[in-house]
Amino acid sequence: MGFTELVSMLSLLNKMKKEIIKFYSDYKLYIFPAIVALSSLFLIIFAIYPQTVKLIEGQKTASDLINRSKFLDIKVVALESYDGTDLANKVGFVLNALPAEKDYGNILTLLSQLVSQSGFSIASINVGNSSGKVGNLDTFEVKLDIIGVQALLQTLLSNIESSPRLIRVKSIDVSSNQGKGNIAVSLALQVLYAALPQNFGAPDSPLPQLSQSDESLISTLEKSSAGTQITSGSSPRGKSNPFE
Repeated sequence: MGFTELVSMLSLLNKMKKEIIKFYSDYKLYIFPAIVALSSLFLIIFAIYPQTVKLIEGQKTASDLINRSKFLDIKVVALESYDGTDLANKVGFVLNALPAEKDYGNILTLLSQLVSQSGFSIASINVGNSSGKVGNLDTFEVKLDIIGVQALLQTLLSNIESSPRLIRVKSIDVSSNQGKGNIAVSLALQVLYAALPQNFGAPDSPLPQLSQSDESLISTLEKSSAGTQITSGSSPRGKSNPFE
């Protein structure tokens, strides 16, 4: 680089320096506030705002935890106020009426009792192999051939309808038994059952309450069970059909 070029460059730098000084002198009343404003803006965006958001979220989380704790305390008090024996009895009545699985032994015992109490005798009884549906409930079929007096047929049907087990009369065929004054009755019955619900509610869900109609229904089931007792352990549930 020659001497002339060096002098020209120094002259240019000196000129730029004077222009910068002049620019600053002319606009210094605006430049400093602008720098302060930009610095403040960066501080708010990258420091104050994130910390404020974290603080608000932390307060919300703390409030949610306090509310959850209060709710669970109330739920525990409500659960402790229940009579465990009474609840177990109510669950037992419901499961006797609508068990979770096919209970061949129980239903055969119950039908034998109902037929005998109604003044009929069993000629044959068969359990179907297939399953069906009635709404959301599962069913299996029992075919019953019985002999008895015609005057007692309505009693038999009433006893089946009011039994502690959910049973539907699918079809009925009546024929006279000549020479004996009796009738032969063929009944096709649908026995209902339903799988237990898989979701009983999360810890944070409200505690379910029995309505007046629920209490009334359980009371009816209790009265029905008092007249006809069935033992839940008389046959293993869910086993293969013993009549296949």
